[in-house]
This record gives sequence, C-alpha cells and structure tokens, in this order.
Amino acid sequence: MTTPRLYDDLAYLWPILSPPEHYTAEAAVLRRLIEKHFGGSSDQRRRVLELGAGGGHTLVHLADDYDCTAVDLSEPMLANCRELVPQADTLVGDMRSVRLGKTFDAVFIHDAVDYMVSEAEVKQAMKTAAAHLEPGGLCVIAPTYTRETFVDGDVADDGTTTDSQELTYFSYVHDPDPKDDTFEMILLYLIRDMKARTVEVIEDRHTCGLFSDQQWLGWMGDAGFNARHDKVDTGDEAGTGDPEDAGDLGDPGGEPWTLFVGIKL
Repeated sequence: MTTPRLYDDLAYLWPILSPPEHYTAEAAVLRRLIEKHFGGSSDQRRRVLELGAGGGHTLVHLADDYDCTAVDLSEPMLANCRELVPQADTLVGDMRSVRLGKTFDAVFIHDAVDYMVSEAEVKQAMKTAAAHLEPGGLCVIAPTYTRETFVDGDVADDGTTTDSQELTYFSYVHDPDPKDDTFEMILLYLIRDMKARTVEVIEDRHTCGLFSDQQWLGWMGDAGFNARHDKVDTGDEAGTGDPEDAGDLGDPGGEPWTLFVGIKL
C-alpha cells in the first residue's frame, strides 16, 4: 500500500493541520480511564504505549504524569513527536508486528487503527496490544468511524496561517464499494506562499478500514480482552464526566468519541 504523503514528505504539515491543543479533551478521557481502572495512587509512574502515535499530539498531554512510548511506521511523524514530546521514547515500528520486549500498564491506538484495512490486520494490531500488556492491563482503541457512525460524503475543512504560508485543507470521506471493508479519505491541501503569492494544490488519498461495533468487540475478545464499547463526549474537557457511564452524549459541535476499551484477561 502506498504511504499517504501526510506521513511522508508532507509530515511537516501535521502540527499545523491538527495542532496538539485539539487533543486536550481526548487525552483527558484517556487519563480518566487510566486513573479509574488502576486507581489514583501508585508507587510508580504508569507506563503508556501508543501504537501509531504519529506526531505525539495525544501523548504530549500525558507525558508529564506517565512514562510514554510512541511507536509509528513514519519516521517523519516521529521526528515531530520527538520535538514535541522529548521525554517520550520513540520507535519506528509496525503495529501489526512490533514487539518491544516489555509490557505497559495501558496501550492506546487512536485513529492510526483506521489504516488496518482487513480483519487480519486489525487482529494483528490487537495481538500486538495484548502482547504488551500484563493481565489486568488496559487497552483503548479509537477508530474514526465504525459502520454505525460512518457518514458517506462527510466533508470537513480548516485553515491556518504561519509567518510564511497560508494553509487551507479539505477532507472528503466516501465509500466507493459498500460491500467491502474500506472507505477512502481524500485530503486536499492548498498551500499559499505568502511572499511569492503562489498556491500549490496537493491531493492525498488514504484508504482506511471500516468495521462494525460488534466486529471490533468480537476481535478484541479473540485477542484476550474483556471489551466494552463507550461513546464519550469530548466536549467535557474539565474531566468531570464518567467515560464508562457517558452513553451517547455528543454535543452539537460534534459526534461522541467512539472507544473500544479492553481489559486483558
């Protein structure tokens, strides 16, 4: 599969397209899950592994309180992570096969799991998560869409300006073949050079997996997890909500965050 340019030569755009402050609420949810599961007190810092960590935009909000390890296939994205979260360990690796030879208290896979495009690949990623947890360890998986939440033709856009560039981007999500297990996300970048007053237009296509809630839960069970499905309102940035009991609490500004939470048996 061809590597999307966002994770290759365009990785420098990631901190601009999706800045770390956009992940504050999600990191708060993860913190609450960890603290609720393990309890608030411990003689040692909890160890957190993120598979497909990208630029570290979630881990940066956790690294002051947890020992964090970031694994990703993209060296350019990990370079962003090392700059943003210098205290985290970073390793190039494939979530389908990497084995670090040690275990963690919690393993997190955010939307990088979208790039697992078949049942076999998802199961491989879940086996990797399980291999890095002792019994009782916490696994949280957060795909962007499930079949139940997917919106064919979904469109989003945003933009920002730096000292030298004006960046506008659009994303368009569609399902070319509803009978298979994938969808396509098309990203369109308009990069304006403020000095030269020129605009470069770049198209970047991403093929992603699309599976049902029951498939996710079943595969987590197969991997050795006692799993549940949560929908969490990430608008509650203060961290006062209870993820386990949150239910379908999406605020008018967006859909609830879909999480599959597993405890290793």
